[in-house]
Amino acid sequence: MLRFHFSAEDLARTRVAPAPHALWEIAASLHRFQTPAGRWAYAHWYRTARERLREAGLESAVRQFLLPLYPRASYWPDFLTPLEGAAGLEAGLKAILATPPAQVTAELAALARIRRVPPHLSRLPEKEPRTELVSVLRAYHRAVIEPHEEWMHEGVHTERVRLARHSLDGGTEGLLGGLGPAVRWQHPRLEIGTYPTEHDIRLRGRGLLLIPSYFCWKGPVSLADPALPPVLAYSLH
Repeated sequence: MLRFHFSAEDLARTRVAPAPHALWEIAASLHRFQTPAGRWAYAHWYRTARERLREAGLESAVRQFLLPLYPRASYWPDFLTPLEGAAGLEAGLKAILATPPAQVTAELAALARIRRVPPHLSRLPEKEPRTELVSVLRAYHRAVIEPHEEWMHEGVHTERVRLARHSLDGGTEGLLGGLGPAVRWQHPRLEIGTYPTEHDIRLRGRGLLLIPSYFCWKGPVSLADPALPPVLAYSLH
């Protein structure tokens, strides 16, 4: 179970992302390739995405770089979905490049405890391999995310309107209580009972950024490191 512990200050600082977060969408879309769960909801995207990756010559790069880094598992590195990505793809990619090497090393070690990390990815703390990773992420986004951006923006806009109604009727607690069946508000905690690990995040006045995600299917996702700015990515479906 994942629990966010709120204070009155956290309730005042909780907000909803104004647009799709490109790097969370990349992560969630890569998970769609790794499971048949929910594939019916993305059938058209899945079919055309495979074609576009092949046409762009990205199939090998996705297999070698992206799928090992973004396993559909209880953990993948936090540095791949930095908060700065809320300002757009390029801001997020710049943040990935700026991640301290020690953080990248520690997070790859955490990933290696649950999944085999290919030897070439162990060099990601270095500048050149990470620059190559960013190039692959940019190309992947251009090939399979950009063509669906109109639907993604429309979905996030609709969700913000829906949550605004909850907020007008019940304040921030009404908003938190309206996030869907996978998320339960039980003052002063927000709980996700289906989370794959036991994880408590004490917000300590930082608030929470809610990230509605087009490609996230059912289970909400957060960062593993509680010291990072708190976020919750959850499904629009």
